[in-house]
Amino acid sequence: MDNDPFVPTDPIESAPPPERVNYATGVLLDAADFRDEQTYHRGRLARALRYIAGFGTVAGLRVVPPAEGDNELELRVQPGLAIDRYGRLIEIQGAQCISLARWFDAQTTPLLRSAVQRSPRVTMAAAVVVDVFLSAHDCARAKTPALAAGPFDALDAVVAARLADGHRLELVPRAEGPPDPIPTPENFWPDPMTEPNPAERRRRMLEAVLGSWDEAGADGLTPLAEHVEGHDPSAALLARVAIPIVLDPAAPAATRPQLKLDERVSVDNRPRPFVFIPDKWVGHAIDVQPLVQP
Repeated sequence: MDNDPFVPTDPIESAPPPERVNYATGVLLDAADFRDEQTYHRGRLARALRYIAGFGTVAGLRVVPPAEGDNELELRVQPGLAIDRYGRLIEIQGAQCISLARWFDAQTTPLLRSAVQRSPRVTMAAAVVVDVFLSAHDCARAKTPALAAGPFDALDAVVAARLADGHRLELVPRAEGPPDPIPTPENFWPDPMTEPNPAERRRRMLEAVLGSWDEAGADGLTPLAEHVEGHDPSAALLARVAIPIVLDPAAPAATRPQLKLDERVSVDNRPRPFVFIPDKWVGHAIDVQPLVQP
């Protein structure tokens, strides 16, 4: 997806210093001052969420496989909330649909062949395996007149009137082949419940706190095990999807995989990173469904 020219780069990604605008009577303010004001408050919230809660799914965002008999293979991502690796909130307010059949048709044969996995790595004879990733994506809303910026000479220039906190869903093919496993997220934070000795439990927790500072470098975030080169390293994995195909193991490299429509697509919601707060009050019954469907 191409970047919208009306949407500037999010300053949170460059980890700006936490500087507040110093207001005083008679001081002239320009657009940069108001951007800095927004960035300070957004940046402080993101930093707090990143280091207090971590990243991943906070609520909802269940990925549901296509219904039986659906030749469009419509994959659904339910509404929910996540935190990305910068600490930004990502909210999906309505169910999102992805046609796996159309996505499949739009891919090149070499890319599909690279993501082919066979039994026992998948629960079917052969499948194209993709991961569903969710990332933050600002969206321009409406246009408003503005003075042209940069090397331009125009009296009718416009800019986005609002920047909406949006999202981007992406299907990322998994090209890892045997004997290498397909990577899944790892959680290195200690679980106090597994250590009965109070002194040892405190030692492990303190070690984790002292060693968990992790800032993005000049080149941005370091990709984690589940991230694929060339894709957004701030994105959160939602699910691993196996799309059944027909492809003879001895077929030439130029042979294109074909969808196997008489077999259900498998969705595994288990690998995702998630944020779980003990003793949180929800106030309604939890909608419990299988983590692997169908």
